[in-house]
Amino acid sequence: MDFKLIWTEKASDDLEAIVRYICRDDPETARRIGFGIYDRVQILIANPEAGSRLPEKNDPIWRKLIFKSRKIVYRINRQDRTIEIARIWHAAQGEVEL
Repeated sequence: MDFKLIWTEKASDDLEAIVRYICRDDPETARRIGFGIYDRVQILIANPEAGSRLPEKNDPIWRKLIFKSRKIVYRINRQDRTIEIARIWHAAQGEVEL
């Protein structure tokens, strides 16, 4: 049975801010990045452990996917069969603030 994706408000705000920032200079690239991040996350529905462990957290439920230079940080809840997308963080920003 597949997992359900849940986007936190912070993750949704992160995605919106990324797209808005890129759109100032290149709307087409902003569209590709936005949809690329969304599409990348879809792998988690069937494969929740597709990402690697998040080093900032010493807990196996916290993981990350990489899309270009961005970390897509998520948490696995096996009991509820949900994946919570917590943040989308540019790698140049250092450790993720959760």
